Amino acid sequence: MLLFTIGEECSGCGLCVAACPASLVRQSEEGQPPHALAGREEHCIRCGHCVISCPTGAFHHALLPEERFSPLKRRELPDLASLRRLLMSRRSCRNFKPETLSHEEILTLLEAVRHAPTGHNARQVGYVVVDGPERMDVARTGVLEWITAEVAADTQRAADLHLAGAARAVAKGKDVIFRGAPHVVVVHAPDAGITPALDAAIAAAWLEIAAAAGGYGACWCGYLIFGLHAHPPLGALLGIPEGHKGYAALLLGQAAIRPLAVPPRDMPPVTFF
Repeated sequence: MLLFTIGEECSGCGLCVAACPASLVRQSEEGQPPHALAGREEHCIRCGHCVISCPTGAFHHALLPEERFSPLKRRELPDLASLRRLLMSRRSCRNFKPETLSHEEILTLLEAVRHAPTGHNARQVGYVVVDGPERMDVARTGVLEWITAEVAADTQRAADLHLAGAARAVAKGKDVIFRGAPHVVVVHAPDAGITPALDAAIAAAWLEIAAAAGGYGACWCGYLIFGLHAHPPLGALLGIPEGHKGYAALLLGQAAIRPLAVPPRDMPPVTFF
């Protein structure tokens, strides 16, 4: 297979060679058009860096159709000050309005984070959206069954996570598991993947920031995350694909309380090596 072709516009600058993380793009000598490393095409991770680094548009990748590339308009990007304000304004939402979000709203958020980085650009993360009060009740029951089993077995996990107190709170009618959210988004990835837990955590973190930018409330759902890790039937209940695990979970909905200020946070320790 011919991995890429080079147009006549090529200046021989070598930027595509430098950009390829797998070192599949080679240059015989400075100023000459690049060529592919023979017999190693299957090692291409399809990141597209070779294409987008070419200043003349001469690089054409066989696996990445040109029409799927989006032009980068730097004037549309937020500056550091704007991004800083967004990150500082992000809050964990634990008070949600009961109204559900439309599928279109949720898909818009998930589409916005589809470029979240993954190990080797594997892009194997997927999402299960628990959709509305009835399905949230099913998921809540599943989490509560795990909590009850941990408390009954008097496990160290039950002590560390104060699960007995959570069970008592639920019995009194307080939703400490899902905080009244109308949705929870579970991020899953192949258990045998390269960096599944990290990939899922990054995707969920990006989703939380996207939710903040869109004016939605979001919160990491710790009980569900721990339950998915410790109790495989919970993942099956939620429809996580076979061979995948749920590594991150994010409550999602409309916030019932709008923060009016940013609480203080100390600067963490920084060491320059």
